[in-house]
Amino acid sequence: MGRGARDNRPYVKPVEKIELSKENIPLRAVAAVVFLLIGVGALTYAVSQFFSTEPGWQTIEAGTSEGPTCGEEFVLLYEAGASGRSAREEGRDLSQLYTRACRTAFQLFHTELTFEGVVSLKEINDRPNEALEVDPALYRAFEAVREAGDRSVYLGPVYARYNDLFYCGDDSQLTDFDPRLSPEVAEEYAAVAAFAGDPASIDVELLGDNRIRLRVSEEYLAYARENGVQRFLDFGWMKNAFVADYLADTLAEGGFTNGAVSSVDGFARCLDGREGRYGLNLLGQLEDGRAVQAGTVEYQGPMSLVSLRSFPAAAGDETRYYRLKNGQVRTLYLDPADGLCRGAADFLAVYSAGRSCAQLAMEAAPVFIAETLDRAALERLASEGVSAVSCQGRTIWAGDPSLTVSGLYQGFTLTSA
Repeated sequence: MGRGARDNRPYVKPVEKIELSKENIPLRAVAAVVFLLIGVGALTYAVSQFFSTEPGWQTIEAGTSEGPTCGEEFVLLYEAGASGRSAREEGRDLSQLYTRACRTAFQLFHTELTFEGVVSLKEINDRPNEALEVDPALYRAFEAVREAGDRSVYLGPVYARYNDLFYCGDDSQLTDFDPRLSPEVAEEYAAVAAFAGDPASIDVELLGDNRIRLRVSEEYLAYARENGVQRFLDFGWMKNAFVADYLADTLAEGGFTNGAVSSVDGFARCLDGREGRYGLNLLGQLEDGRAVQAGTVEYQGPMSLVSLRSFPAAAGDETRYYRLKNGQVRTLYLDPADGLCRGAADFLAVYSAGRSCAQLAMEAAPVFIAETLDRAALERLASEGVSAVSCQGRTIWAGDPSLTVSGLYQGFTLTSA
């Protein structure tokens, strides 16, 4: 998954109505007074201090002295000292725990590297039909996938090829990766999707005691040998949903709950159970393709949030979005039925206090990765405790009629179920 730039600023007044172009990010970083994480669309909180060893809100970063981590893809915002401990000591202990968790997550979910003493996703892919003991975090991830009935994690061969699309320098290079431009690529992706959708061809068996087996049929193995397939499993665009859950759960188990962790690509876990208002910033797309902050939804308490969008909005998005010269956009949101990217809305956010990021992502996936937005499906989720807000054009739709959106951008209107 790509690693994008972050735009972090303290939020001390209602979020301003600002356009999110790459050109004005440096200016706003100096002049504005909002804390905005483009990736999550975003997470905000009233803060008084930043980057300080004194009591107050700080950004905690993962250290890299002992090896790479996933820290570049995440932001941890934490109110040091709120627990009553020394802010300096708490920040130090939190940084150490967060660094270890980010390093572990980097290794577990890696599809291209193996690590001594760690069974990574690559090692699972390299050893089909073998029983392997994995980290409990990976085991829980596969349990969640099975419970949700999600088959997109078996699109590994498609992701391995398709992801190179985002490193193309010109539209003429897309035909090697884009199924919408190449019938041959479309045929290849469809063949993989057929295997991925068939539990008899490929499945992760849960053997108990954190032991799993990636079962792959002889037919699929023969196809893999013939076509150079080396990656069967890949969490794809949902990877950081599982990582966000792992990081948040690790912090909570360590006693650190006065903050929130969010990824650059749309996943956040707020651990803070105290009174105080957080905000989910809604992103919209203007007719000329520009991204804007369309409004803000406020909430309280611990929450999992997932934001999905069909357009680039920030520096760094070039590794997750590709805009063709004709204005069309390619994204990472692939339909497990045929391997084609789809987006039923410009922007969709779902959030819930009772679900994890991974659960929300898998529930939102079939709604967002579609030709049109199924609002009835979102209303059904609302009846189960999942709130949803979408943007399409200049219309913001809220599944909860009582939901209020502040700071509406000019021309945007709010409607509800």
